[in-house]
Amino acid sequence: MVMSNAHSRILPEDALPCVWMSAGLVAYRLCDREFDCDDCPLDLALRGVSPTSQSDPPTAVPSGHATEFPEDRLYSTGHLWIQQCGGHGKDLRVGLDGFASDLMGHCVAVRSGRIPRRLSRGALVFEVKIPEGTLPIGAPCDCEVVQWNRALSQRPQQVNTDPYGEGWIAQITTTGDGRFDGFLSALDAREQARLDLRGFRRRAALFLLTDTADVGACLPDGGAVLTDLRQMLGGGRYLQLLRELAH
Repeated sequence: MVMSNAHSRILPEDALPCVWMSAGLVAYRLCDREFDCDDCPLDLALRGVSPTSQSDPPTAVPSGHATEFPEDRLYSTGHLWIQQCGGHGKDLRVGLDGFASDLMGHCVAVRSGRIPRRLSRGALVFEVKIPEGTLPIGAPCDCEVVQWNRALSQRPQQVNTDPYGEGWIAQITTTGDGRFDGFLSALDAREQARLDLRGFRRRAALFLLTDTADVGACLPDGGAVLTDLRQMLGGGRYLQLLRELAH
């Protein structure tokens, strides 16, 4: 059994607290949708959105490019995309997919290393700096980094505004067998993003439920309705969730 400090109620260990309950906006509500908030009547009502509206729920955070997954490239489960470039089949461009770039918010800078540089899959290839801190991103495959998108030094926001075009981050040459096992098609990547968003909401709700010390002002204690998870969680926790998602 788990005691909720925010609501002084005993919850079953397998209970899924509603995000709005965890944020302090409703007294008691358990989620029966596995955090699939998009069509939840309560979520729509609290946001003042009609059931026919296509607006994204504020607890989801993503918008813009979040659901765009062009079919001319492949995607990693850590929310990178790779696309062949030039005439050589092993030459690839790499960037963050629209889901990750939208969820992380404003990109302040991209930190890259020396080139050329050989890396094993998962080794740190670059870091994305956002106001809350840095997101370390691993190489999508065994590769050699041969080029950085130097335009990002002046316009890092292109990672957000054009993640599949001018916001590409690195060019690499694969050093393995050239197979891309484990990468996802656009269709599968879109489904993965949907599941990851659900998990993101669940983790956020559990954060808010188990420790409300740093949640900040919400309806019961400050009169301000916060519908942005970044505000509800605080920068450190939000960054932790992002690091679990994009890697």
